[in-house]
Amino acid sequence: MAVVSRKLGGNIMRLEPELKGALLALLGVALLLVGLWIYAGIHLGIWRYREYDRYNWLTANLPVARELWHGNIKAGDNVEELISYWQPHSTRRFGSWVIMDWYPGGLSRDSISLIGIVVIAKDGVLVEADSYSDDLVCAKAFFNTLTPQAKLEYRAAFEAYVGELKARSKRERELNGTNETL
Repeated sequence: MAVVSRKLGGNIMRLEPELKGALLALLGVALLLVGLWIYAGIHLGIWRYREYDRYNWLTANLPVARELWHGNIKAGDNVEELISYWQPHSTRRFGSWVIMDWYPGGLSRDSISLIGIVVIAKDGVLVEADSYSDDLVCAKAFFNTLTPQAKLEYRAAFEAYVGELKARSKRERELNGTNETL
């Protein structure tokens, strides 16, 4: 039995019913997969398998990442509630600002995490949340409501905070009699 037959007197090609059914099923599966890919891309911001793999790893190691990714934590939420419920690995407070960090595996004195989540709050409410990584696979801004003026205020407050830390470290080194510089 021929898979393709030619109608006499014309050049119209016809497919056998078995092949037509198989091709339609294959087309249906392909459309379903493309639909799932588009849904994941729009809903989660994940377009490649590598991003999906990192998303799974990050959300398994940092439950707060899953909540951010799915929009359960959003701009305007109370910072103290977030801190008490999700217990960041690192919290820094300066002026009206709070920076919270979560790292896979927790905070370590021996290493610097190149993958993590950072959330910034001003005046007690969340204003920015980002996921970051050294290879940019999971670099994602969950939300950012900072105005250009607020970004300038944040930068000035952060620089003052770092200046205070440096001055304190210098005083401690002088008290301990060491002249080592960092």
